[in-house]
Amino acid sequence: MANSTSGTFDCEEQLRSIVMDRENGVPLHVQLRHSLRRIIHDAPENAGKLTPENVMVKLLGVSQATVRKALDGLVEEGLIERRRALGTVIKHTSAKAQLAQVALIVPNYESVPVNAHMTALTRQTASQGMKFSLITLDRGENWHSAKQQLSFGPSEGGVILLGNQVSTSVDLYNLLHSQGYPTVHIGTPLPDCSCNNVSISNSSGIRMGLQRLLEAGHRRILFLVGEPEESRSVKERVHYFEEISKELGLNEAQVLHCGIHEWENSAEASTHAMHSVWKQRKRPTAIFGVSDSCSVGALFGLNQLGVRVPDEVSIMSYGGTEITRMVSPKLSTVVFPIERFPGTIFNLLSSRQQDRHVFIEPEYREGSSIRNIQDKRS
Repeated sequence: MANSTSGTFDCEEQLRSIVMDRENGVPLHVQLRHSLRRIIHDAPENAGKLTPENVMVKLLGVSQATVRKALDGLVEEGLIERRRALGTVIKHTSAKAQLAQVALIVPNYESVPVNAHMTALTRQTASQGMKFSLITLDRGENWHSAKQQLSFGPSEGGVILLGNQVSTSVDLYNLLHSQGYPTVHIGTPLPDCSCNNVSISNSSGIRMGLQRLLEAGHRRILFLVGEPEESRSVKERVHYFEEISKELGLNEAQVLHCGIHEWENSAEASTHAMHSVWKQRKRPTAIFGVSDSCSVGALFGLNQLGVRVPDEVSIMSYGGTEITRMVSPKLSTVVFPIERFPGTIFNLLSSRQQDRHVFIEPEYREGSSIRNIQDKRS
């Protein structure tokens, strides 16, 4: 597989074994990135470069854009780098797992979207021979409880923080950092904190959702905020909704705060909100949920009222978790590419640097919950 003289890695044989499934709903660039990641991890230490892009295009029967998007993801993960005149070079120091264990610390309440992250993290830790553990904080427990549940030392692994209160996350980081644990926070960057951070680009996501609704003719858009008001990520999404709506000239766009707090049920609050929304004289033509849980709650509430989606009102979701495919109609949604998070997180933990912020671009998945009203604006 490797040329010991030049260090060139000939992976054409492995590329020919890749099967691109165009029917399973997983974007081709995501499938290709998974396959290339496996090839990189199995590559010998003297392997230098991947097969050129134009050869990948020919062998796999995909577009150059698909290949480039897959490679961009691997660059973000720290597995490869592009060098002018050299091509796509494998970064062996990052490609092989440097961590033995990884722990994820989350609060134990329903509003935290932990399942998708758990699935992606457990899959990638297993593939890289790492041990994964989940630490949950019940209501009333503090950061001391989390620290006591860590079963490994700072030289053995790193810690991921997700969904905790800002003050708890900052306290956890300060404690873990003081003891040498590499730490990464998932979500909106923590204020006045040098913790590494990986998050979705909310500005890109909100813009993506609004532009899709605008293309379908919707201008009377309700942004439904059925998530805890304390969340910095929720506040950021509201900010971008208001800012981008104004920029796009959506003067009838509005924000509805359900007023729930941490440890309260977002789907239930969103369901109840639909009863008051549908009593309004001037109803929205589209509802943009701040999260998948919020959007599914809105869909359930509308079903209770006998309101047909998308015939009478369209719904745009935000997150793209599996539940958006399980409801009827399937929800059109801005998707967080969760499968791209672990590689980026592991790279940050392995580097043991601080104060690095990585923003991952969202994607869009069409469902059946948006109706085109271009010719029938109300």
